[in-house]
Amino acid sequence: MSRYPEWVNQFKEKGTSIKKVGNSYYLYQSTSRRVPGKKYPQPVQKFMGTITPSGLVPSKVRKISTEKVHVYEYGFSYALKALLPERFLRDIRGDGKGDLVFLNIIKHFSPNSYLLRDVDVPTMEELHMSLSMQTKRYERMSGIRIKDVVPLSGLYLIETKECDMLSQPSPDMVALMEGLGVDCDGI
Repeated sequence: MSRYPEWVNQFKEKGTSIKKVGNSYYLYQSTSRRVPGKKYPQPVQKFMGTITPSGLVPSKVRKISTEKVHVYEYGFSYALKALLPERFLRDIRGDGKGDLVFLNIIKHFSPNSYLLRDVDVPTMEELHMSLSMQTKRYERMSGIRIKDVVPLSGLYLIETKECDMLSQPSPDMVALMEGLGVDCDGI
C-alpha cells in the first residue's frame, strides 16, 4: 500500500521518485552513477515538477553552470551605440576607421563593455586621432553628452556557458533611456 494519495501515485513511473515536503509533493527523475572511490552507485535526481491535485506543474527552474561566467557593462555601451549617428562612422577621412574610433570612445569610458568582447582595438595614437576631439564630435553629432549616459553603466550583461542574461534596469535607467530616445524593448 502506498503512503501517498492516488492523485500523487499516478505520476510514479519507473525511473522516477516522489518526495513529500510539508503538504507538497515533488516529482524527480531518479538514476544513479558510479563515483570513483565509493563502494555503491550514488543517486542522481533531477527535479521535474510539483504534483498537485490538478496535475503536474513542470519545473520552471533552469540550472546554469557557473563554471565560466563573464560580466560585461551593457547599458552605457548599448545607449551610445543606439544613438550613434551613421555619418559619424562615414565622416572620418573616408578610410573606414569610424568603427574603431567609436570603440575607442567606448573603451575609454567603459573598458569592460560587451562591445569589446573578442575585439582588438588599435589605440587612438595608432589611428593618428585625438580621443577628446572624436568624443566631442560624437557628442555634437548625436546631440547628447556622454557623461549624462554614464549612469547606465550599472546595467550588465552576464555571459555563461549556456546563455547570456541581462541585469534588471532600474526605473531611473529606463527613464534615462526613454529620455534619450533609446529603445528599451531590446533590453
